[in-house]
Amino acid sequence: MTTKSEELKLLLNKLQNDQDCEFEFDYLSEKKPNPFEWKTVLEGTQDTIYEGGYYMLKIIFPEDYPINTPQVYFLNKIFHPHISLSNGSACIGPPSNDIIDVMITVRNMFVDYGKNIEHAYSGEPKKLYETDRPKFEYTVREWVSAYAKLEDIDKYYDL
Repeated sequence: MTTKSEELKLLLNKLQNDQDCEFEFDYLSEKKPNPFEWKTVLEGTQDTIYEGGYYMLKIIFPEDYPINTPQVYFLNKIFHPHISLSNGSACIGPPSNDIIDVMITVRNMFVDYGKNIEHAYSGEPKKLYETDRPKFEYTVREWVSAYAKLEDIDKYYDL
């Protein structure tokens, strides 16, 4: 019988060696590999207000994965109604708990940032989205320029 830790190690290895996998996963910390803590980089979707941004994500698997969904955190700052400004946690409700489905859902947040706005985090992004869409979009673009540069991603690799 394999442990959850061993299952996650096998899953990570499988995904890292899958030429068709659209995401590149690794342990969050290369110094202290923990099978329950992964990272990946997402690029802002083309033709959206997040285009040109690069985001390092931390993925925390629960002990009972895949029964429960992994938690996803943006490590660099992002202005988005469904992402907490205080800790970067993404508010997701994926169709399944499969890690690839979770990542597709997170990536789709760049396109569907106004979807289910009633379930978004309360705070400035949600308020601006609801009251002043041009200012919201301007702020997103400013944050992409300030906090989501490709060259800044390197600082998250030595966690």
